[in-house]
Amino acid sequence: MSGLPDAYQTPEGLRTLANYLRSQNGVKVRSGIEHEKRVDYFKGKRLIECLLEAKKWPKSIPQITDKGVARLVAGELIQASFFHRSDKVEDKKGHLQISKRNVFEESGHYTWMYSGNMVWSNLASVGIIVAIITCTLMPIWPESWKKVLWYCSVTFLIVTLSFCLARFVAFLVMWLLGYDFWVFPRLFDDSLSFQDSFKPIYSFESSAPGQLYYRVGLIVAVIGFVYWACTQPTEFDGFIKANKEFIDDLYSGNLLADVAHNTRENIDRNNKRVPNLEDLLKEMEMDLLEEKKAADLQSNSSDLFGNSSDPLEQGSATFVSLETPESGITGEGESTAMDDGLLEELLQQHSLEDDNNDGV
Repeated sequence: MSGLPDAYQTPEGLRTLANYLRSQNGVKVRSGIEHEKRVDYFKGKRLIECLLEAKKWPKSIPQITDKGVARLVAGELIQASFFHRSDKVEDKKGHLQISKRNVFEESGHYTWMYSGNMVWSNLASVGIIVAIITCTLMPIWPESWKKVLWYCSVTFLIVTLSFCLARFVAFLVMWLLGYDFWVFPRLFDDSLSFQDSFKPIYSFESSAPGQLYYRVGLIVAVIGFVYWACTQPTEFDGFIKANKEFIDDLYSGNLLADVAHNTRENIDRNNKRVPNLEDLLKEMEMDLLEEKKAADLQSNSSDLFGNSSDPLEQGSATFVSLETPESGITGEGESTAMDDGLLEELLQQHSLEDDNNDGV
């Protein structure tokens, strides 16, 4: 039997080997319960096989090729408290207890006490904490951040629903032909991990016999839907239009629950300012002023021209009226005073109406 290499007689060498054994290329483990805690355990035989048939071996330590050396290294790992021996509890599947005989044997079971390299685990924990804090602070996010998150969420939802619908339609088409065809057949299996849910990519098998009546029923339902869509174009077009408007509302942010105050106030204005009551009253007052000016101009013109039918006389009178300040038509001070008086009168009437409404 060969002696133990020097690299495995140092804490650094044993820790490097333990990190390898706890990686994806290391010994396969099972999950169990030991003293009411969930632990990972393995069989001694599996550890020896892993050491002798290793893949992607660490470069800083020599590879083990002798079975006797593998047993010595396993004993050193036990002495360094990387794992300990455990015994299975009778009549309790998956339950373990610490063994009184803490030595390495290929037939024994061993429980990991070392968790492996925790750098990535710690980084993942920090990332999760930061993500949770960031999500809790969402009410004070800038509006642009909220919109980006909203657009990403809506896009993911639409893509997922579209994929599931296309997947189901493909299954129905192939099922009518007598085959069971699924894309990602284990996609919704809760007992699998995230990666295993996408394996295999597809499945294609013959359907079970005795499903003819179901196929006929499905064909009748499809024909009925097509007939309804063709004979009731208005309702079908309304259905399509409602879906399109719903998607437009999703991407426009109209359904966003937490938006800025200004956006919430102006959500139905379509980026155009809707005049309020004051704007409408002011517009009415300006119209009344213009009508009053037009009436005054027409009255003054009638007084100046009289019943004269001579065009030259009318033109002369017009010239005189434009040049004469006493006419009141071009007098800037008098016109401004008239406008101010009319505006003040209208405002007084508006205030009296408000007082009457308050009294009522």
